[in-house]
Amino acid sequence: MASPSPEAEDEYLTISRWRETERAHMISAIHEMIEEARKKAKSRRAPANERIRWTRLAGQLIWYKDSILRSMTQEAMERELIVLKKQVLKNKSEEKPPPGYMFFGQPPPKQEPANKKE
Repeated sequence: MASPSPEAEDEYLTISRWRETERAHMISAIHEMIEEARKKAKSRRAPANERIRWTRLAGQLIWYKDSILRSMTQEAMERELIVLKKQVLKNKSEEKPPPGYMFFGQPPPKQEPANKKE
């Protein structure tokens, strides 16, 4: 499997950083809306049916905020996976197979007999 070009990696990082900032803005806005919905849900001035709606809205906003945080976690895990994959592929190319190991489809390496008499 070929690794992506450096240009594609830079583009991916740029998009990833943009997503990160947008999610931060979304989370702060949602947090403000959750606080407002909580205040309205606890307000004694609001009728009972409105308090129910505000409570439901606060719950939905909390669920949405949680889903945003989960997607951030998944993206962070994806970045870690990419780094680990690069490290493994780098180590794999440097690693030599143990003696007697044969790759499928390749003949075993030719070895000189140890007790060779001249």
